[in-house]
Amino acid sequence: MNSTISIDLGLSDIEIKEVKTDKYGNYHINICSTLTVGECHVCGKETTKFHAYDREIEIRHLPILGKECYLHIKLPRYECEHCKKNPKTTAQLPWRRYNSAYTKAFEEHILNALTNNTMSDVSRKEGISEGRIKRILESHYPDKIDWGNFETLGQIGIDEIALKKRA
Repeated sequence: MNSTISIDLGLSDIEIKEVKTDKYGNYHINICSTLTVGECHVCGKETTKFHAYDREIEIRHLPILGKECYLHIKLPRYECEHCKKNPKTTAQLPWRRYNSAYTKAFEEHILNALTNNTMSDVSRKEGISEGRIKRILESHYPDKIDWGNFETLGQIGIDEIALKKRA
């Protein structure tokens, strides 16, 4: 018996074309962008002149019913009519960081999973490398903190075990 379920992916500016599952039960969703405008990476102005579709990329999204979910999309490329050399720009979707293999929602999922878990634990549970988890962490939390942004510091935690290990 085959049952159908409707799930909101929480993603804007897309249209779902096809949903497949692989031999592991993971979801592969072919989508296309509904964006009709891009922003020139040279001048920053909006451009609507469609040029072509970029190569297909795979983007990891939040799990569905405990199974991994991958989005497959060819992003539209636009030609800027404002610049002299008419540079081509790939459209950027609001739910994905530039050049990321993950949706912003999946990155938040990983960051939340790191609460009370090690990178190694999250790596095993989510099936992604510790290096990728570290890059997600670094993209959201910079190495250097501008302490001038803080008026008061309510509480501070010190890991005394780590301090002892360094000695």
